[in-house]
Amino acid sequence: MEELVPSMFYLSQNFPNPFKDSTKIKYCLPVRTKVNLTVFSSDGKKLKELVNKIQEAGTYEVKLDSRNMPTGYYYYRILAVVPQISTRQSFVEKKEMILKNT
Repeated sequence: MEELVPSMFYLSQNFPNPFKDSTKIKYCLPVRTKVNLTVFSSDGKKLKELVNKIQEAGTYEVKLDSRNMPTGYYYYRILAVVPQISTRQSFVEKKEMILKNT
C-alpha cells in the first residue's frame, strides 16, 4: 500500500493534553522540507529542540518526554522551510500545551 502524501502543512494539537509523563506531536509536510520543531516555556525560553532536519513529504509523530520539566504551560512551534523554492516558502505555527505532574 502506498503512503498518502499530505496536501498541505499541518501541526496538530499534542495528545494527550494536558499530559503527565509524555505527549505526542504530529505534523504533516506536503513536500521535502527543512523542519525545526521546538518546545518553549510560557515565558519564551527555548527548552527542547525535538526536530531539526530535512524531511521528506509525509506525516510524522514526535514524542516529548516531560521528565525534568515542572508543571505548567508550554508551547511548541514548527518552522518548516521548503529549501528548493527560490522564494523560500515557509510554514510557521505554534500551539500551547499543559503539563500536569500532580
